[in-house]
Amino acid sequence: MAKKKAEEKINLDSILFKCRDILRQARNSGSFFEKRDMMLTLVFLRFIGEKFEDGVENLREKLRSEGLDPDDPEIKAAFLDDPTFTDGTYNLLPEARWSTIINTPAPGLNVALDTALHSIAANSNQLKGCFVEGTFTARNLAPNDIKKVVDEVNKISHKAFGEEKDLIGRVYEYFLKEFAVNATKEEGEYYTPHDVVQLIAAMIEPFDGTLYDIKTPRLIQFNYSTADFAA
Repeated sequence: MAKKKAEEKINLDSILFKCRDILRQARNSGSFFEKRDMMLTLVFLRFIGEKFEDGVENLREKLRSEGLDPDDPEIKAAFLDDPTFTDGTYNLLPEARWSTIINTPAPGLNVALDTALHSIAANSNQLKGCFVEGTFTARNLAPNDIKKVVDEVNKISHKAFGEEKDLIGRVYEYFLKEFAVNATKEEGEYYTPHDVVQLIAAMIEPFDGTLYDIKTPRLIQFNYSTADFAA
């Protein structure tokens, strides 16, 4: 029984491998950089959407603790339809929520994803300019392809991978490594293996902070803590 449970455990690398495989075979998926950026944008939407859902559930629990019914129409309209969070969680309009994206029929997914990005950028000064709007309609993946990728990304959850210190970083590193064969130095991308990063940090023996890997023509930054290198 224990072995069966271990086999059923979702593996992040296997999810990313499936996404990579889908994008490699898909028409219009673009260059290595466009595939990578598409994946990072999808993971971003997944994470910010899940954080919003967690925030709403926390609000519901708080309302219950104060003797209020979160399913009461008046209470819902006052507190949940346009929620305010005090912990830094972003309030997402309905079109930007992951629940909207994942339930969108395949033929409308490219438009729904770009609509979500536009909504987030238009309603948050902090996030405006953090991603390229029009990413998905410009690539215009076939409905079946974009649906497969979105369904795989839907499996990536902090509830399943909460032990990961930096899931976005893991996704970026994975796609940079796996597609590096298609990249060239002239394109301005360099891949430093994770083990090499750890070795550099171990040799320098810093206590805490930021380690910079200087490479022409740009600077690559690695954030870490001593816990990352603990035996």
